[in-house]
Amino acid sequence: MGAGRPMVMVTGQAGALALIAYAKNAKAGPSSALSKAVAPAATPAPNSPEAKKAAEAAEAMAKLKKDMRLGKKNAIGDAKGRAKAKLQQVVERLKLLKKIYANDPKAMAKALAAAAKELQAAVKDYGKAAKESGELYAQDFSSLPDAATDPEGAASQRKQLEDEAKMEASGDMEFMKLVRGTSQALKDELQTAKTKGILTQPGKFERSDEVKEAEDGLKELDEMTEDLDQQIRRDMPPGSLMKLAA
Repeated sequence: MGAGRPMVMVTGQAGALALIAYAKNAKAGPSSALSKAVAPAATPAPNSPEAKKAAEAAEAMAKLKKDMRLGKKNAIGDAKGRAKAKLQQVVERLKLLKKIYANDPKAMAKALAAAAKELQAAVKDYGKAAKESGELYAQDFSSLPDAATDPEGAASQRKQLEDEAKMEASGDMEFMKLVRGTSQALKDELQTAKTKGILTQPGKFERSDEVKEAEDGLKELDEMTEDLDQQIRRDMPPGSLMKLAA
């Protein structure tokens, strides 16, 4: 037993030292691992392959966003163009109606009702495109550079967007002006047809189905036109708000 005691003491001391060393490593180990896990990624050195790759990726993303915006803007422009074409077709058709149905008020009223519906379709299509345009500009303005970190860049891009938005708004108001003018022309022709019908048609022509259909169509057209006007003015982005008479 006495001979064994030094061995026990040595073993105890070694165990204690080992335990102390383990405790120190255990404390340092997780902390060191955690530090490595949360340590921020090193910034690539200038002109290094990593820095060049990061710059190329950022440039590619910027180009992709620019191309996507251009594609959407062109699609909106095409949709507005088709709506304007429909409007112009109504204008040209009205010229023919004046000649063809000059002495047939019943046929004229029926044709005017059809023209009013075509004009409604043009206003509806234009309104959808105008809505998308407003949403696009809202996204553009919300994505401007931070004026605090890049005042010149933010001011330049804002000015460019505002000028572009003003041109867009001007085109919208021109469309509204043409719609209102054409709508008034249809009303004038309907009134002429009613006057002739009263004089030449049996019964109360002014209360006929043809006249009522035309009047209802023109009334609905007026409501749609006013709704579109309010929508355009509401969706105009900052900087494009101006007094526009239509």
